[in-house]
Amino acid sequence: MTARIRRLELTPAERRAAARGNAALALVPRLKADGWRLAATQWLSSRFGDTAAWVTAAQLKQRGVRVETVRVPSEDGGVSIRILNPPGPPRGVVLDMHGGGWVVGSAGLNDHLNADLAAEAGLAVVSVDYRLLSEPRGVLMQHALSDCMAAGRWLAENAGERFGTDRLFLSGQSAGAHLAALTALALRDEGRLGAFRGCVLTYGVYDLSGTPSARAAGPETLILNGPTLASDLGRLTPDRDEAGRRRPDISPLYADLRDLPPALFVSGDLDPLRDDSRLMADAWSGEAELLEVPLAPHGFIHFGGPLAVRALAEIQAWLEQRMAVLEAA
Repeated sequence: MTARIRRLELTPAERRAAARGNAALALVPRLKADGWRLAATQWLSSRFGDTAAWVTAAQLKQRGVRVETVRVPSEDGGVSIRILNPPGPPRGVVLDMHGGGWVVGSAGLNDHLNADLAAEAGLAVVSVDYRLLSEPRGVLMQHALSDCMAAGRWLAENAGERFGTDRLFLSGQSAGAHLAALTALALRDEGRLGAFRGCVLTYGVYDLSGTPSARAAGPETLILNGPTLASDLGRLTPDRDEAGRRRPDISPLYADLRDLPPALFVSGDLDPLRDDSRLMADAWSGEAELLEVPLAPHGFIHFGGPLAVRALAEIQAWLEQRMAVLEAA
């Protein structure tokens, strides 16, 4: 099935603001999956990540959003989830996986992205504090997927009692979109996906062997280190060769994508992972829409400015449309 492609139209002022933001990003060191930069990023994330979550929790409280942390059962000791409860009874629940290249980030990372969903759209947001890769080499991402699956199972089984609704959605950004896609497939195979009515997958990576745009990324790439991007992905799975990195247990682009709910994919023009979203949207069995954002690099919704504001509004509008359909049924 070919996805419906929609391109975000920017005003001249928005284009100028995006160009200024990209010029600033061009001065920032690129992220790599190896070496001192990764170690420094992991240290900063572990030291200051909880502080950022605490600050946003105070801001959310002012908007009537109650934040709580719950530990849900799993096969290996439980997994922590961070819940943003809306001011009133939840209309639905979003199960969200944060980004960070599988190596940094926490469940509070997306509070500023999910605030409007809770405060304005009336959706509860459940963010998974999945385990990160503790080393750049030699560690697979199965622990992260196991944690996301445990949260998905818990939500599928307890949403009605816990939130008063069985209208569920999956979302994720970057590495989180990768984990969300794999979680959707695993829940489907277990017969637990029925309550999930849609997926929002933002600039995800779905082929760990590297899609054409990832392999062609050059030194002008923003945020990610273009010339080493494909090899950086390989360092995350050092026990596999290129064919092994295309196996569907870690690269959902090559999985059986049947019987999936509607999905919104979001991709930036300047993102070297843009082919991942395009190819995954086309392969998705359910109704799929691809929103292309001009002048947007990888991770852009975290950087603020008009591109982030417009894209987040589009995501909220898509979820609102899905909710309207469900509420009218």
